[in-house]
Amino acid sequence: MHSTRLACFAMATFGTIVAACSDGRTPTQLDRPSFEQTQNPVDGAEFGFTAGWLKGQTVQFFYHKPFFCRTPVADGGPVGSTTACEAGSDGTVDPRPGKIPILFVMTPIGFRPAESTLQCPIVGHCINHPSTIDLSRLFGAGAANAPLPAHSHVVDQAEGNFWELHVIGVKGPVTWDQVVAGKSLAAVRALQAADPTGTKITPEILTNVYLFSPLEARSVSLRESATGSGRRRACDMRSLCSRGD
Repeated sequence: MHSTRLACFAMATFGTIVAACSDGRTPTQLDRPSFEQTQNPVDGAEFGFTAGWLKGQTVQFFYHKPFFCRTPVADGGPVGSTTACEAGSDGTVDPRPGKIPILFVMTPIGFRPAESTLQCPIVGHCINHPSTIDLSRLFGAGAANAPLPAHSHVVDQAEGNFWELHVIGVKGPVTWDQVVAGKSLAAVRALQAADPTGTKITPEILTNVYLFSPLEARSVSLRESATGSGRRRACDMRSLCSRGD
């Protein structure tokens, strides 16, 4: 939760960090039981993963708890989504005390990028994300109960527990490809600095949405992800992981 409001475009979502897949080849395995084997789904939440980007690497976000959205929001306006989640105003209720790290939801606006670059490619459905979100503060009254847009995730620290979501809208495929190539918040900030009017990429858009992630990280090689031993850690992004996978 933040006291200032950043206005601009876009929409949302998002997660949680757990396994880092180097775009290179074989990170060191941690000598302990599989992290996900120590976790259980909570309050009917699904159990699985999406990808994300951290400082030039592709990582996996682990989910086993529901998202968190509460009202009222900071601007005092109504929230029209079925999930009580919105983008455009900060929240007033945090899921826990203390500082909460930010997960940046990179959201294409007005175009559909290559499927392989979208970590939550299915509109209205991504594991333990809200299925709908109020975007009326950004796009008008008709977007008060919009399906969650397709998007990808950027974080700047390997953190656990809840993440606060900030949305950043990307308005064209050239800029999107630069975000994908950079795989980092530093690359996003450089693009924003080069575009002060927000023509190609927006400033941060505050939300009242939080996603939950675990407290530890486990390195995962691409080779392991392709084998049975890594199957649950590397579920296809289209088929949401289930505990029985």
